Amino acid sequence: MISQQLETQELSQPTSSISTIPQARGPIAREGDNATATAPRAKRVQVARACQRCRRLQKACSDSRPCQRCVRAGLADECGGFPVQSRILPQPPSLQTLRFGEPSPAATGIASPLGFAASPLFRNPDLPASPQAFTSFARESFVRKVDLLPPQVVEYCAGRFFERLAPTIPILTKEYVTNLRTRAASEAGSEAYCVLLGLCAMVMLQVEEPRGNSFGQLITAENNAGYGWLLLEEALAAHRHLTRKSTPSLDSVLLVFFIYACHASLFHHSPAFVFLREASTLFLLIKPDGMDDLSRSLAERLFWVLLISERSHAIRYRRPITLQVTTNGFGMASFGENDSSLSGFKCLAALFRGLDTTFIALLNQESVSRTLPLESLDGVEMAINMALNYSCPDDLLPTQKANLRVTQLWLRIILWQLRLRLGHLSEQRTTPSSRTYHYPLEVAKDLTLSTRDLPIHSIQVHGVGISEKLFDIACAVVNVLARVPVEMTKTAAEDDLKYLRGLILQLPGGTTVYDALLVKHIQQTLPTMANKLDT
Repeated sequence: MISQQLETQELSQPTSSISTIPQARGPIAREGDNATATAPRAKRVQVARACQRCRRLQKACSDSRPCQRCVRAGLADECGGFPVQSRILPQPPSLQTLRFGEPSPAATGIASPLGFAASPLFRNPDLPASPQAFTSFARESFVRKVDLLPPQVVEYCAGRFFERLAPTIPILTKEYVTNLRTRAASEAGSEAYCVLLGLCAMVMLQVEEPRGNSFGQLITAENNAGYGWLLLEEALAAHRHLTRKSTPSLDSVLLVFFIYACHASLFHHSPAFVFLREASTLFLLIKPDGMDDLSRSLAERLFWVLLISERSHAIRYRRPITLQVTTNGFGMASFGENDSSLSGFKCLAALFRGLDTTFIALLNQESVSRTLPLESLDGVEMAINMALNYSCPDDLLPTQKANLRVTQLWLRIILWQLRLRLGHLSEQRTTPSSRTYHYPLEVAKDLTLSTRDLPIHSIQVHGVGISEKLFDIACAVVNVLARVPVEMTKTAAEDDLKYLRGLILQLPGGTTVYDALLVKHIQQTLPTMANKLDT
């Protein structure tokens, strides 16, 4: 009975779909009918961009400014084409007291208790709100924009990369960045210049405070987010005009990876997948024999970064994968056996090493010719559980601990959901807890205990990916509380869910996307909890 109830409950992210309704056509009289043909309706005039008020009201607008609707309403002074605010799902006021008994940071507009701005990371009204609104037009030839990337900016962004991102994305060294800057200074160093563009764009969009300005009058943009968009647009233009080679260089793969990272940090999931797929494909064409020792070492690290990114994206969005760990290519070297700074990165690689094409095929629900036995996923579970047990030291940086702890628990939830769909779960006394229906409650408890001691910035720096993982875990907890009788532990599980929601609110996309989706999922799946929170 429990299995049937849970199998009918969607365990993935709740999403909304928009149906496309064909335009109605006027009736046309057929030959022999008494009815007369009606004239076709005139096509409604559409403007390229509605004003902010008409866009919010979802009403027709006119090309003139102020538009006719605002003039008739007496709001001509407030009519303007920009900025256009992105649509934000409403937050029910009855659930704003979910954590600490206080309104959410998004409702009050104040900073979080931990000292970090609670406003969403990418709510800059001066920037496009969707990938469709951001179109970088092709140029006949690529010419560097004068003073777009001053040396001071490169130095600052490189420092921020090594401080905040390198512990989990160690694909550059200070020596290699110095080499890039030297080559970029010459006219022939187009690829090196483009890599620096991508690096700085990624830092500005993922690390820096969007509404702040880290460079003052040194840049033309008003804030960090706007400057990051300028750098990304320049990198995209350069990428289109770079010479394509049958044997790609390491720089060309790095550039595409940085463009992918920028799109991912901006919630542009489809463009992000396009560039991630391109980076993985280009990497397969790299010839390691002609590389020097430093480039070969960085290529080995880049292989694992791409593999981790690709498999995370494949799990989250049900995509195929390209890179494989083989015995005759990258993925076998130790990439710095004596380098203690790479210990956390090795643990992260170990988490994803066992997620091969067979596992991804099961997630994607590819057709199989045989029924899988109960123990078919035991090897994957063992690899996930053991990845952090022996190889990870205790002195990891907080950013490394946050990424590893959340990622491991998220993969356990993904494996649990797959077992649920395959019918491998049971409530017998001899069944391991990971094969029981209430297992997500244990994962939520572990997550609460393992992240309370971490500073919030160590979680925020990982971008929207960490928000998505926490959201998946929270949705699984909601589904279990709604379908599985766990009265003895229900209060503790609800407290863990409150903690998870409060944590999501402080992360990229939390207040704009994932909290509203989680609230909606709670209202639809577990209304009794929503009613309890109203009191």
